[in-house]
Amino acid sequence: MERTILVTGATGYVGSKLIPLLLEKGQRVRVLARDPDRLLGHSWAAQVEVFRGDLLQEDSLSPALETVDAAYYLVHNMSSGLHYETREAESARNFAAAAEQACLRQIIYLGGLAHPEEKISSHMLSRLHTGEILRACQVPVTEFRASLIIGAGSISFEMIRYLAEQLPLMVGPQNLKKLAQPIAVTDVLVYLLAALDTPACLGGIYEIGGMDVLTYQEVMQVYARVRGLKRSLLVLPWMPLDLMALIAGILTPVPAKIARPLLGGMKSSSDVRSAAVETVFPDIHPKTYLESVLRALDDLTPARLEFCWTPDTPLTRIRQNGFFVDRRECKIDARPAAVFDVISGMGGRNGWPYLDGLWKLRGILDKLVGGPGLRGRKDAKSLNENDIVDYYRVEALEPGRRLLLKAELKSPGDGWMEWRVTPDGLGTKLTQTVFYAPRGLAGYIYWYALWPVHTTVFTGLTRAITRGAK
Repeated sequence: MERTILVTGATGYVGSKLIPLLLEKGQRVRVLARDPDRLLGHSWAAQVEVFRGDLLQEDSLSPALETVDAAYYLVHNMSSGLHYETREAESARNFAAAAEQACLRQIIYLGGLAHPEEKISSHMLSRLHTGEILRACQVPVTEFRASLIIGAGSISFEMIRYLAEQLPLMVGPQNLKKLAQPIAVTDVLVYLLAALDTPACLGGIYEIGGMDVLTYQEVMQVYARVRGLKRSLLVLPWMPLDLMALIAGILTPVPAKIARPLLGGMKSSSDVRSAAVETVFPDIHPKTYLESVLRALDDLTPARLEFCWTPDTPLTRIRQNGFFVDRRECKIDARPAAVFDVISGMGGRNGWPYLDGLWKLRGILDKLVGGPGLRGRKDAKSLNENDIVDYYRVEALEPGRRLLLKAELKSPGDGWMEWRVTPDGLGTKLTQTVFYAPRGLAGYIYWYALWPVHTTVFTGLTRAITRGAK
């Protein structure tokens, strides 16, 4: 049955993954966003109704909630800085009042898993308090309390990933001995979707976690083992939270102001102690932590991830989902076919259009350390998927539109180069994106050490393609 479902937090991790699943189920999806432009890069953006609104402004919520059957509350205010807990409470009160006035059938809230009888952080208290505020309204609320969410792009997983990859000796407080029950994001999404069609869950609180109960220390060590990394861990009786957040802010894509409350949440255990979820959702069987990590690492390829780019940005450099990404856009006064001809003709006897000698030197050095080196290409004019282009292999090819090459160089990580060609008026928009997924500390050193060279080559390559196309 088609219903109108409102998703708050659509620009966030869980919300952006939930929306396409709701659309697949035939639901009419509406999203509430303070800045709708942030949605434009998503593949589903054109399939949803977008309402501009701010949870801190109650009068902006009513239009978005009109004719809505159920709403997902997937927001937090950690990124807003000090005293964010007050803003989270105000947001929840405003939404609860507006939902009550709109006579919603259900609110589905995803919060954090903590136990009030323990000494818990202000962040976890705020998550629990948000649930209390929502449940106080007349609309039935289904509240899920999740432990660490594991998936490529999840804040929790990205902190685990980047810290374990870069720190041969991981130092942390005694809180690393506390318990967690990590859950795959795919399982979280299954619960969120099932709540729409499970009347028995209305008004309930459900603790959700994966199959394994581990200490935070074990969570880090299991990830390291899966990646083939040898990691030691030193537990200190006391370590300043601000210092931990600063380190996380430097080494991971998670800003320190968000890392601080998340790390503070480790002062209490986050394991499932209620069997309510098994009673109401008996057909859902969450994965083990190992399965969750392996699934997240399967996404360590550009083809499996959806990056949300800011439109018409000439240069974007980010760390995200285990990658270093260098993305460049430019407009070319030439036909798309002419631009793609230059791109698809690179390598082999044709050489590379910018600093060809440097590309050849890289191939020679690669051969010396046991890599494939320069292998040329089968045909100087045509290109097919799986073809070799020097030390690359064609991983994806859409003639006239897209070329994705995967590097087979000997390096402590995996690299790709992608070109997309899009008609733009009488000319062409060229998008060149470099992805590098480092493995261990050596991978990060490799990327940073070669950064000046990479910057020169990436910049010069787009200019050379432009000249060739013209």
